[in-house]
Amino acid sequence: MANNIFFQPFVGKHYVVVWGKRLWDKMPGERWQDGEAIVVDGCSTATGAYLLSNGRRVKAMAVNHPSVGYSWDYWYRVLEKFFLH
Repeated sequence: MANNIFFQPFVGKHYVVVWGKRLWDKMPGERWQDGEAIVVDGCSTATGAYLLSNGRRVKAMAVNHPSVGYSWDYWYRVLEKFFLH
């Protein structure tokens, strides 16, 4: 379990994981930069980042809401790529 990405320190890094595509579509566009899509099993997940006034970037991505079906093993692999790149 020591190698589990969810237990790694992310000091100084900022992330937003958006719960559902509907909310993702309503995220503000101000200071937004599109990111590189994450591809797992041939499926693409959009990412991006907000640029803060202090120069820091806050990476963001959306995950499917469980009400539309949710594969924990799939999303674990997507989140792993998101957090580690």
